[in-house]
Amino acid sequence: MTSLFILAMLALVGLSIAAVVGFVFFLLRLVFWAVFFPFKLLLKLLWIPIGLTLGAVGLAAGAITLPILFLVAGGVVVVGLLAALVALLLPAIPVILFGLLLWAIFRPRPAAA
Repeated sequence: MTSLFILAMLALVGLSIAAVVGFVFFLLRLVFWAVFFPFKLLLKLLWIPIGLTLGAVGLAAGAITLPILFLVAGGVVVVGLLAALVALLLPAIPVILFGLLLWAIFRPRPAAA
């Protein structure tokens, strides 16, 4: 019974030490956040014009390249449709050739005058 009591006390002491260490790290994080928050805010405010400029440049580049991308995508769609049509007609080639062979053999010939 005493070993269970000792194990429970060890678990309690371990958890309390973990809680104290966690609270210390929480306080350190809170202090760092409070100290560096004005710098973070200032850098974000200074980044606004740079971000707007880069966004405008990206918008202009996108407006220039979008028609080219649409042409390329249209070409890919046309080639894909042609490939699908060929893939659907390819298995019918032996049947068509057999029909032409039968037509060549059994076609009516004009009568000789």
